Amino acid sequence: MSVHQIVIIGASFGGLGVAQGLLKQVLPTLGNKQAYKVVQIAPNDEFFWKIGAPRVIANPDSLPLDKALIPIAPHFKNYSPKQYEFIKAYVTSIDPSSKTVHTSTSASIHYDSLVIASGTNFASAIWAVTDGSEPLKAALSDIHARLPSAKSILIAGGGAAGVETAGELGEVYGKKKDITLLSGTTSLLSRLQNKKVGKDAQARLEKLGVKVVNNNLRVVEHSRQDGKEVLKLSNGETKTVDVYIEATGDRPNTKFVPQEWLDDKQRVKTDPATLRLDVPGVTGVYCIGSVASYSDGSVLDIKFAKPALLESMKLDLQGQAPGPRTKNIYKKITKDMQFVPIGSQQGVGIAFGHKLPSFLVKMAKAKDFMIGQAVKTVDGTA
Repeated sequence: MSVHQIVIIGASFGGLGVAQGLLKQVLPTLGNKQAYKVVQIAPNDEFFWKIGAPRVIANPDSLPLDKALIPIAPHFKNYSPKQYEFIKAYVTSIDPSSKTVHTSTSASIHYDSLVIASGTNFASAIWAVTDGSEPLKAALSDIHARLPSAKSILIAGGGAAGVETAGELGEVYGKKKDITLLSGTTSLLSRLQNKKVGKDAQARLEKLGVKVVNNNLRVVEHSRQDGKEVLKLSNGETKTVDVYIEATGDRPNTKFVPQEWLDDKQRVKTDPATLRLDVPGVTGVYCIGSVASYSDGSVLDIKFAKPALLESMKLDLQGQAPGPRTKNIYKKITKDMQFVPIGSQQGVGIAFGHKLPSFLVKMAKAKDFMIGQAVKTVDGTA
């Protein structure tokens, strides 16, 4: 019996969700006429619950790394090597003509179906395992060694990651250290349509002793000298601090993707309803998560899009002609959706455009950054 090989690039929220969804829900329903194998390729063999990263960074006593960094292999042990294989490697290129994925281990892997879930790269290793677990562990170890004795801390980035990290630091060190948050724009949480949420976040941070700077000031250069962080700012000034945390925008991890598959932001062209690759003449390729053109980069985005991708793959594997469909179509939520803890006891949030009271954000996320969902995300029961 021939084997139809499904290759998944990436092993974070999107890649693991699709792998477990295929193995649990889709492939068992397709009958025995065809054998299927899922091959997952990623440089990280551990999953990082990056939702909890601000607390892991700022308050490791409350959320230690070993709770947020979970080995992947044990959660796939029920599948035989004929059903599932994990390859720890970087993908270096995709050859659509031969349907081959090339990797850093010099292995070439054939695909019959391909899922791109490679996520994004961050300027700092402190937020993700895109380069494997070791750089993340080293970056966290360094910052944990320096935080207790630091007198000055600067966080760059006024999005959710920056605000949450500032809130965690404010709760632990508030009035004892000089903590500054540079939003890099004119307000915190500036992507939200409702500007009251960012103003509320700023007021709460300032009560914790965090200084918020909103004048489009950015860090343009960063170096370390004599154990201090030397920051060159966009206004020409130089600032020296004990600890610098970069929480600025991430970039799509698509260096290996054929250029004709990418849009002008270097994201993979993705049909926003079906999650198929949106390139004429190419079939059997799918994309999910922050690497895809449909995405706004949130984890909710992946959660709501996964059923549409799995439905597309099921129909394609059954040989059904891609046509209009009503079942499991992804419909993007266009209204503001964000929960932003500011320490463990409060936060700001918005759902479907409606501003949420602080206590709801505390219950939903601030208490423990939803760490109970981490293992469930890897084993497919979330």
